[in-house]
Parts: sequence; C-alpha cells; structure tokens
Amino acid sequence: MSNKKVTIGFDRYIEKQWIDQTAKWVVQGKNRAELHMLIDDYLLPYIKGETSLRKTKNVLFGCWVNETEKNHAFKLQAFELWEHVKPEDRLIIHWGLAMASYPYFASVVRQIGRLDRLQGDVHSKALQKRVVELHGDTESVRRAASRLLQSLTQWGVLEQLNTSTFSVKSRLVSTNRELLSWLAVSPLLCSDRVRIDVAEIYSDTAFFPFIIDNKFMIPEANDMVDVIHQGVSERVIGIKGV
Repeated sequence: MSNKKVTIGFDRYIEKQWIDQTAKWVVQGKNRAELHMLIDDYLLPYIKGETSLRKTKNVLFGCWVNETEKNHAFKLQAFELWEHVKPEDRLIIHWGLAMASYPYFASVVRQIGRLDRLQGDVHSKALQKRVVELHGDTESVRRAASRLLQSLTQWGVLEQLNTSTFSVKSRLVSTNRELLSWLAVSPLLCSDRVRIDVAEIYSDTAFFPFIIDNKFMIPEANDMVDVIHQGVSERVIGIKGV
C-alpha cells in the first residue's frame, strides 16, 4: 500500500448515528441542497460553532455525497447495498466509503490494524508515531488521528482501556458475498495504484474490524474490476477503464 503523504480530509470526530442518518437521506434521494439543510439542522444540537459544523458536514459529504470519476460506480453500488444488507453490516459500507473517499482514513486504520495484529492492542503514542512518519509531524495530522480513534470508539469498533490504550471491541462477521466483494475494491480506490494482487487485499490490516472468509470476498465478482493477470499463485486486479 502507498505511504505517500495525503490530504487528511477525515479530520473531525464523527458519531455513527450522524453518518447513519446521512446515508439514509442519500439513499432516499435527497439532493445536495436538501442534504445541506437537513444535516445542518441535525448536527446543530451536537456541534457548537459554524466552522466546526461545516467541517463535520464536509466529512459526511465526503463519504456519502461527493464523488469522483474513479469512485462514482463504487458509491452507486454502496447506495444499492445499503437497502438490502443486514443493519449490522452497514458498518462495512461506511468503512469502505471512508477508505475510498479518504486515503488518510485508510492509512490510519491500516496502522491501527497492524498494531492490533502485532501486540493485541493500540497505544495512541505508537499510532501517532506511525502516522507522523507517514504523513508529517504536524498538529493537524496528530489531531486527526486522535479524533479518528475517538470516532472508532464511539462506533463500537474500539474500546478505550485507559487514557492512551485501545483494543478492538468486537469483530463483525459477514458472509455477504456481494458486500465483501464490494469492500475489496476500496484499497484500489484509496491509492494511486492501478493494480493490486488479491492476496494483498486479503491480508490488508485496514479491514481489522471484520472477520472475513476469503471465499466470500471475491473482488473480481464486482463489476468494477478486471482481472489483469492470473497465475498459479497470484491474481492481479484493476479498476475497469483505469
């Protein structure tokens, strides 16, 4: 996975009910103007200050509303998935959209997953050290990483053990092949790479909150994906048209 410095983007504390509600309105077909008004009114009791509210709304829009040519089809698929997956599986949709929309989010959760795999918990100082090495030693980089830890704790992904130590609270098990094959595309969308070995997707620590059986995660089953090379021990995929 690329370690290039990226624009942060996902730099606010986001509660799960906020992003859930945004998703519901988007799937209902609300237009941008309606979404601006609805989200402003919804967030008003939670967030003080016009600037803070606007920046929080920007993160929600980045995940669920704004799109690029590269991730347009991915987001359309997310809207369709939202309506028929189990409610508990909707976290996977938020996760995939956040990764595809914000490379910084993907980078930080990948480091959280690596720390969890190495030592069974996540120390905020160790995470900050890794994030600074990847994205620069700035206050905005450090602050965004801390807010992401707080957000993932509120989402029920992490549990805060003390002031500086977190652990994975629970891991979601899903056997939804369509959903997991959609999620598998997100590592391609959050980087500049045009191809990736499927084995690298299977081992990606960015997916640490989920227990995934590879027989249900088949990237090439997604219409966005082309198989570029298939050998005895590797399958390399890319996004169609890229």
